[in-house]
Amino acid sequence: MAHTSRGLGKGLDALLKGFNEQPTDVEVKTIPVASIVPNPFQPRKEFSEEALAELAESIRNQGVLQPILVRTAPDSSPGHFELVAGERRLRAAKMAGLQDIPCLVRELDDEQSLTIAIVENLQREDLNIIEEALGLKQLQDRLNLSQEDLARKVGKSRPAVANTLRLLQLPDHIINLVMEGQVSGGHARSLLGVTDSDSQEALLAWILEYGVSVRQVEEAVSYWKENGELPSLDGGGHAPARKKKKPMKAAETPRELHSYASRISEEYQFKVSISGSEDTGRISIRYSSRDQLDIFLKKLGVS
Repeated sequence: MAHTSRGLGKGLDALLKGFNEQPTDVEVKTIPVASIVPNPFQPRKEFSEEALAELAESIRNQGVLQPILVRTAPDSSPGHFELVAGERRLRAAKMAGLQDIPCLVRELDDEQSLTIAIVENLQREDLNIIEEALGLKQLQDRLNLSQEDLARKVGKSRPAVANTLRLLQLPDHIINLVMEGQVSGGHARSLLGVTDSDSQEALLAWILEYGVSVRQVEEAVSYWKENGELPSLDGGGHAPARKKKKPMKAAETPRELHSYASRISEEYQFKVSISGSEDTGRISIRYSSRDQLDIFLKKLGVS
């Protein structure tokens, strides 16, 4: 049985301008987790068990501070709901042993549900670039959007959307390596600059064996475009006549601070990063609309 309470609407309503034309006093229901089915449009495929365990521990101590977003499940029995946004919170709540979870219930069609699910994931810093590309492609194909319309719908520039979608042109085994975190998005973009498959494979092997930087790969790609062949890639060096610089080791941000950033991002739907040490550092909060900025300032008591 779902129990109804009243609360202030937060989260995605502030992020997605196209879906926030409703009263600010939004109905919040407490719904059994067993009554919520997964979102078939979820673009994210990988969830860190370690991060889920940390969020589950936070939920055990403080509860679920930010409701998840659901809709009435299509073609389902009464009392069942379909998840729209907040899968990490739902998974962590189950891991924490919760039987019920607070939910915002919205009447959404498939187009709105798909758009919200993808845009919510695009707000996350840890979303894999291939998952982002697959989500954008799914949204584009399902709604038959041009790249311009797609960019407008997700709040990104058309070149950014186009460059992300281009990653899906890579061979499947390279896409899988990016998904697994063995090749970065920057390296993958650089590999797109080489159309010869043998040269592309040679660069891939160079990246995997020596862990060379994106800048080094870009230089090798530029050399290939000018000369029709790759420079010497032995030892992970730059193109000929370029001296390899020894990279400076950046100070490592304590793991606990990363955990704080993840929890803040998850609970309040702001894109948060923390860098530095326990004594000094920097907190960065990214907003994507004036509405989101206003909500953040209100939380700080600034008007």
